[in-house]
Amino acid sequence: MDAAAFGTAEIEAIENASKRVENMLKRPDQLERVEQLRRKEARKKASVEARLKTAMQSQLDGVKTGLIQLNGALNGIKEIRKWIVEVDEMYEECSELTSKLGDVKDVANEHSQLAAAVDNLKHIFTVPENIRLTEQYIEDEKYLLAHKGLMELESSRDDLFYELHKNPSNDVSDDLLLKKYFEKVETLSNNLFLKIKSLLQQLLNAVQTRPALIVTCLRIIEREERLDRKFSERKKMSDFDAPGRPKQWKHKVFEILEKSANSRIEGSQIEDRREERMWLVRHLELIRQNVFNDLKIVKFLCTPCFPPDYKIFSTYVGIYHKALQGHLEEMVESELEQNEIINLLTWLSEYTGPLCLGNPELGINLKNVKPLLSDQTVDKLQQDFMQTLHKNIQTWMKNALDSDFKDWHQEMEPESGSDGFYLTQLPVIIFQMIEQNLQVSKQMNEDLTSKVVLICVEELQTFVATYRETIQEYKQEHLADRNFPPYFFQYMVAIANNFHIFVDYCQQLERRHLKLPLGETSGTSLFRGLLDAYHNLAGECLRDLLNEMFMDLHPQFKDIMSRQWLEEQGCIQVDTICATIEDYYHDFIHLRKNNFESLIKELERKTLACYLKAVVVDGKLNFKTYEERKKAGEKLCKEGEQLQAMFEKVSPEKNKDNSQYESIPAMAEVIKLEDTMLISLEISTLLGQFPDMKMEYLTNILTIREDVQIGFAKELVAEAYAVLTPEKRKIKTIFSYIGR
Repeated sequence: MDAAAFGTAEIEAIENASKRVENMLKRPDQLERVEQLRRKEARKKASVEARLKTAMQSQLDGVKTGLIQLNGALNGIKEIRKWIVEVDEMYEECSELTSKLGDVKDVANEHSQLAAAVDNLKHIFTVPENIRLTEQYIEDEKYLLAHKGLMELESSRDDLFYELHKNPSNDVSDDLLLKKYFEKVETLSNNLFLKIKSLLQQLLNAVQTRPALIVTCLRIIEREERLDRKFSERKKMSDFDAPGRPKQWKHKVFEILEKSANSRIEGSQIEDRREERMWLVRHLELIRQNVFNDLKIVKFLCTPCFPPDYKIFSTYVGIYHKALQGHLEEMVESELEQNEIINLLTWLSEYTGPLCLGNPELGINLKNVKPLLSDQTVDKLQQDFMQTLHKNIQTWMKNALDSDFKDWHQEMEPESGSDGFYLTQLPVIIFQMIEQNLQVSKQMNEDLTSKVVLICVEELQTFVATYRETIQEYKQEHLADRNFPPYFFQYMVAIANNFHIFVDYCQQLERRHLKLPLGETSGTSLFRGLLDAYHNLAGECLRDLLNEMFMDLHPQFKDIMSRQWLEEQGCIQVDTICATIEDYYHDFIHLRKNNFESLIKELERKTLACYLKAVVVDGKLNFKTYEERKKAGEKLCKEGEQLQAMFEKVSPEKNKDNSQYESIPAMAEVIKLEDTMLISLEISTLLGQFPDMKMEYLTNILTIREDVQIGFAKELVAEAYAVLTPEKRKIKTIFSYIGR
């Protein structure tokens, strides 16, 4: 460290020390502890100095040791260099020995061959006998003894061929002589492997009855694998190819297992679609059973027999999986029918389920199992299924509607549910069909279910238009002849109820099956549009029911406020109206609650509107005397009360608002008023209660009096309307429904 740096460090040390002392003596009471603090700092200083000295000494000792070792290494290098120089000098002196010892080398090679022949002389003479014994051992299934004999024969043969390889001769007769002499050795090897192959082809059966023989075969295969590796290394060193090597028996074993798996799977097909419609179900079920049972045997019986490096269980899983992939791809290419596609896709999910690979007994990690069919293939199958399903749904819905349409013409009332409401079987049939297809799709693939739901909803939307057309056709038939179909009204009630069932089923369908990604609302809006369509159709059916009823009621309204009406005793027209409504009521009660309430409410409003129209628009009566007006006013009040009482009787709504009936006595009061000076007041009162009453209605009421001229009537009405505020004019009452 230079002087400048040393000086800077010293200054920093002094500054740091000053700050430290300053921090120690911030408070006055700390001055009393100065001596104590000084001793404490002195101890710290001594401790730091001791650690520094120890560290410095340790470093110096290490440097000293390193220098000694470097010196020793230098001396060693010098000595080695001296030896290398001496070796070079000796090598140069020996360079002439190669030519001098050439004859010796030739003799040595000849004696090497002779030595090899002498060493193998015993085996050479016993080759025929060893071949015979080995053949006998193979026939007797004494495979270890057979393999021992085979190894001795191959060893003698390979050693002799190796000597020939080291000392090649121009005379090929030696090579041919050896090959002919040992030609049966290769045959023995092939025969032994054929026996092993035959046993391994039936591995799953043999391992249950003859596990020891399986282990023997595997030991032989392992020996051959070691010999293959040994001769492979020799080939790298000497370029010597031993006859029949490498045998690769282990590789061939796996090929045998693969062929056995393929045969096992193909053998599971015992029929085709020409013989049995459910052939694929039976075929796939046999495959599942065979795969599961075979893998159990491999896991619990084969695994103890096979060497660990074979990983026989996972290998067998892969072999079966590969064989299944090829087999299923062939089936897909053969163009499956729709029910076969369903069977196949359903089976694919079962294959990885608890009945097969997913069974806890097997303990297979399904994350490592690749799909049997590619995503593209599965997508194509699903698309084919969806297209066929689309067509089938259309056909099923059409057939169901045609059958229901025939039922509408029966000479008997429709069925009633447990709640007493009329219904037909159409909604149940359609949604049972949809539910069955959804269950099938759920078995095939959970994601497919949402797609099937959307297809069903689309078809249901299309079905709405078809259903409406069929209802219109049914209605036109009835309009042409009101006596046909015989139970038209009752079946229209059932049809209206059907839409309520359709709505319930659609809501269940959405709630139970439709699973959309987070934030996606297309499915929900699709359902909402479908529900709205069914509600609209239900409303149309209710309007058709009302129209059917008013075809009977309209003739009765025509005679109200006529001379005949005034002169006859009692309220014949209103009596008939009430009787007709009460007669239809016996069919109305078979409507579902929401439909029934809507129908009664609309019926009451329309009946009252028609009655008011008969009074203020269609009235044919012109009074001649006050007594006629009084009689007419009293009759109007009585009929209004009669209508109100009748609807209170049939209406399900309790404590309902009956203010609309006040319009009848209010008009009656204008008609029967004796003092013409009070007409203006009565008109204002009437218009105050019912501000939507048209000017012509008021004018007509006034002009049927014998004491009011049309000009005066218009003047009174105009004055009454002039005082109505804009807010008052916007109010809607029963008069707004006249003429609808």
